[in-house]
Amino acid sequence: MSDKKELRKRYKKILGSLSEEERASYSRIICEKLSSLVKGKIFLSYSPIGKEVDVSRINELYLPAYPRVLKDHHMEARLPKDSRFLISRYGIAEPDPDHSILIDKKKLEVILVPLVAFHESKIRLGHGGGYYDRYLKNTDALKIGVAYEIQKTEEDFSQMHDIPLDMIVTEKSIY
Repeated sequence: MSDKKELRKRYKKILGSLSEEERASYSRIICEKLSSLVKGKIFLSYSPIGKEVDVSRINELYLPAYPRVLKDHHMEARLPKDSRFLISRYGIAEPDPDHSILIDKKKLEVILVPLVAFHESKIRLGHGGGYYDRYLKNTDALKIGVAYEIQKTEEDFSQMHDIPLDMIVTEKSIY
């Protein structure tokens, strides 16, 4: 079993090796694949940070809810009423709670999940806070990991608390 901290560090460096042009091109391809999976659905997306797949195109085309970080490593889904976002303590744009609607996770049909690395068994390596693993419990929503193909690893890093995804979409494949 691989050390998750070391694996995160390695894959963040690998992500950094993609050029801006590659990231933009791959993100566009990934968004095209995601479009048919989220169209007409109540879904949770995310505001990309760092070198994550840029799903802004999906966010602009459709009306997603976004995660908002809570205390104790939990999160909630909020649907913005307007374009008011606040920057969280992690530097992530989140809907302003005074200008958004709380969405019950049982009503979500699709959840787009960012990741640092993934195994083709559909286990994701996140940023390390456990927010998504806690949130993905007890939901019937289609859980879709969003990644670049270079984020795929053969290393076994899974642990008991890891929640498997239903699929992972990259620019090259759907796992």
